Amino acid sequence: FALLAYMTLSSSSGVVFTWLSNFAATCGLVTWFGIGVTYLRFYKGYSTQGFERSKLPYTTRFQPYAAWWTVGASVFTLFFSAWEVFLRNNWSTATFVTNYFPIIFFPVLYVLAKLVMKVPIIKPSEMDFVSDIKEIDAITYDDPPPRNWAEAFWAWLASFFSSPLVNPTLPSDRCDHI
Repeated sequence: FALLAYMTLSSSSGVVFTWLSNFAATCGLVTWFGIGVTYLRFYKGYSTQGFERSKLPYTTRFQPYAAWWTVGASVFTLFFSAWEVFLRNNWSTATFVTNYFPIIFFPVLYVLAKLVMKVPIIKPSEMDFVSDIKEIDAITYDDPPPRNWAEAFWAWLASFFSSPLVNPTLPSDRCDHI
């Protein structure tokens, strides 16, 4: 970040702040794209292996459609985030780079990590959903009860859009039943 301060020598600090905020927003959208793709891969692997989503401790009514919406909306927003630079006589290299560089940088880093770490892409039929379930259950905990009406309302609102955090039909030892 110290080297980025040199950008203020040729531009005002407000312009440089706009560049950095554009860059941060684009990186955030790339992150949401990655979250959506990760969930879709999880969903594909989980359903391919015959597991039911209703047996998970947390589910939501809007999946996998919400993940598809997240992927689509983030791609749409990413590609049109700086569309004005493509208009006649409106080119700005700084705006183009700060808005579109993370879009190129993310897949490059992903492929580079796969090559360096020598980790192949796992097929949905080979994903592991059983190992270490007991350890994961041991570190999870129930949410404390609401302390006031605002927390109670928030809990009710959250439960409207999702199932309870603890599935009462879930056996205590999930590892034997999955």
